[in-house]
Amino acid sequence: MFDSLKVQGFRAFNSFELPGLTRVNLLVGKNNAGKTSLLDAVEMAALGGRISSLLGSLARRGEVSFESVDEQVRRDLGVCHLFWGHRIQENAYFEVTACTGSIERKVRCEVQRSQREQNQLYLLAMQPDPGPPLDIVLIGPDNPNGIPDLPLSARGSVPEYRRSGTSPHLLGQANVWFLDTAGVDLNVLRALWDPLVLTPEEEKVIFAIRMLEPTIERLAFTGHPTSSESAAFVKLTGEVQRIPLGSLGDGIKRLLAQAICLARAAGGVLLIDEIDTGLHYTTLEAMWRFVIESARRLDVQVFATSHSGDCIRALAWLQTDAPELAADISVHRIDRTATAAVRYSAADIEIAARHHIEVRG
Repeated sequence: MFDSLKVQGFRAFNSFELPGLTRVNLLVGKNNAGKTSLLDAVEMAALGGRISSLLGSLARRGEVSFESVDEQVRRDLGVCHLFWGHRIQENAYFEVTACTGSIERKVRCEVQRSQREQNQLYLLAMQPDPGPPLDIVLIGPDNPNGIPDLPLSARGSVPEYRRSGTSPHLLGQANVWFLDTAGVDLNVLRALWDPLVLTPEEEKVIFAIRMLEPTIERLAFTGHPTSSESAAFVKLTGEVQRIPLGSLGDGIKRLLAQAICLARAAGGVLLIDEIDTGLHYTTLEAMWRFVIESARRLDVQVFATSHSGDCIRALAWLQTDAPELAADISVHRIDRTATAAVRYSAADIEIAARHHIEVRG
């Protein structure tokens, strides 16, 4: 479990530290403060330099461009946006360092002069005098040799590189899961749900969605053998026919995705952008209770973001009702113009709520 995080030259941050991390961490701050960028940074550190963490971040944000190659359109990813100031040149780099006690887990992304005889991407960039061909190299404890190196175009982009079946919104590699604001496609949810069926975690997931609809008895995914499309249904108490999950609103699908991802992230890291999306304020304390209890039971470290004052006040209520649970959560106010986050414990949040003190910045 990470105790601290430091980033240098990454996205919105020239240099920034996130100290005092706990089992569950909530990042708050103004719009464009850099909260999601820090989720990206945690993902990179946890994945240890795997190229999927670099490209997954770009794909999730839609940082893409399109090139016409041999009468076909190729999708490129704007890797320049990962560098502070959106500037990229030879020898530019950024670093992400996560610490667990005295052990450092460092990932470094460098722009190096290419060893290839010719970099075809520069020929496609249609810019005069683009300079020497360059590569992007991502190095970390799980990828010490920086493989693969990616050819960099004069526009600061790299060709999309994705293993078959990998979703840019939900990596799930090395037990690192990223749930972004776009949510999760039902086909993906079905694939994640199937291994949980008839295990103790199945009932835990059902318990979670009962927070929004207490009459749910069962959950099932269906699909036709000749189709890749999936559908989700629930059985409600007193109802004869099955009810489509979508009939119960977007919030329940979002909560279902959180619960399934928590179960699948056992022993790893779960990253959730806008954790309270689609949830009424009256359910947030129960949501936090479920997240903390699950994270403890499954040994998951959770990082989440929120803009919501209600989401933070729910932590104050939890501190009052269950201080032994609230001890596992911390709130970090993010400001990309600062050098470090401002940390609050659940007890600090309770005091702030009682005295109507704003902690979001």
